[in-house]
Amino acid sequence: MKEQPDYAIDIVSVSKRFERNRNGGYSTLKSAFTSLFSSKKKTPSDGATVTCAIDDLTIRIPKGASIGIIGKNGSGKSTLLKLITGIYKPDTGSISLHGRVAALIELGAGFHPDFTGRENMYLGGIIQGLTRKEIDERFDDIVSFAELEHVIDDPVRTYSSGMFMRLGFSLAVHTDPDVLLIDEVLAVGDAGFVSKCKEKITSLKKNGVTLLLVTHDMSAVERWSDEVLWLNEGVVRERGEPRRVIDAYINYIERQEEEELERLEEVEQQVASQEESSAAETTAPERWGSREVEILDVKLLDSQGKEHLMYHSDSALQIDIHYQIHQEDLGQLVFGIALHRSDGTLVFGTNTDIEGLMLENPPKRGVFSCQIDRIGFLEGNYHLDVAVHREDGYAFDYRKHLLTFAVRWQQQQVGIAVPPHSWSLKDDSGQDAPGLKEWQAHG
Repeated sequence: MKEQPDYAIDIVSVSKRFERNRNGGYSTLKSAFTSLFSSKKKTPSDGATVTCAIDDLTIRIPKGASIGIIGKNGSGKSTLLKLITGIYKPDTGSISLHGRVAALIELGAGFHPDFTGRENMYLGGIIQGLTRKEIDERFDDIVSFAELEHVIDDPVRTYSSGMFMRLGFSLAVHTDPDVLLIDEVLAVGDAGFVSKCKEKITSLKKNGVTLLLVTHDMSAVERWSDEVLWLNEGVVRERGEPRRVIDAYINYIERQEEEELERLEEVEQQVASQEESSAAETTAPERWGSREVEILDVKLLDSQGKEHLMYHSDSALQIDIHYQIHQEDLGQLVFGIALHRSDGTLVFGTNTDIEGLMLENPPKRGVFSCQIDRIGFLEGNYHLDVAVHREDGYAFDYRKHLLTFAVRWQQQQVGIAVPPHSWSLKDDSGQDAPGLKEWQAHG
């Protein structure tokens, strides 16, 4: 007989739907209880609508595996973890768990605010499946890890949110779990404690604990996951090797963002044509000048010559200015560009006069291009201004906030731009010294 796989989590054909009532709220415990005594069966046609959070989902996770779950807000990630922990019950399908489960979903959710930290540790530990003797044995380690020795006998309502989080995390990871569920809890807390939490999770993974990680932090997903599962509207869109699935997800998100930028661009153009810029919620383009030289169109192109409104900091960018000259003997033409961050900060601006470029007998109709080898901006949205004017500043055509584009940058940096840079390490004699290594964890 063929041996069956040893699963830590076995989810088979699970679906979960939420009913939204006519008054705009979701079903409550009270409404569910009272419906037991109602002879009328409630259906969406009675004025309620149904949201399918998880749709016929099958996931089988072997013991000791580390699975990252990614997806947009509302894709079903947190609902899935709450189904696994039993907070929600599936409408259809089955969920089987093998071993002790610790859930880092809503840290301290079972704590009573008027109980002390000590009392809540015993309460929470028993809920997690520990005996009083086991809690006694681990008490000092839990308190020490949480760094709460000085307040452990104070009511937890006096704790800061960070202290509350530390106690909940420490208790959960000291229950010797076989399965650890993590849902964005490391987004809270000071940097020192977050680093300690990450080290603890790494240690649990090395010791064979099954990890199920839900987060928007792609570096954490890649760091801890053997496999990544991408949820979209309650179904699995991709599953497999972390880098491949993460890249597919990021590309999908960027395509959606670019489509939204294109939609906003269409709105801005409509607003400009209707001369209702003062009433528009978006930043509508402004335009002025004599039009003796006219800017017909402007395009943003990537290194392949394709139009895009979404770029990475390391990407090349080409700005094509399509123009037409309507009158002779206008003097020296000056073409310029300016790139502003969405808050109005000028990040980069230049023109052909500043750079000492002379335009001798340009064609009456043509395309003037500015090539940027590497954008180098940090993540954010940016506006493009383009202009053509005379040497003395007389404006032929000036178009402000003509295009909005986005830059994405995976690393954590501060400021406006990322100039080319590197680090080196030398000893006091000026010789290259060993010891400088890339930090693979990325924080």
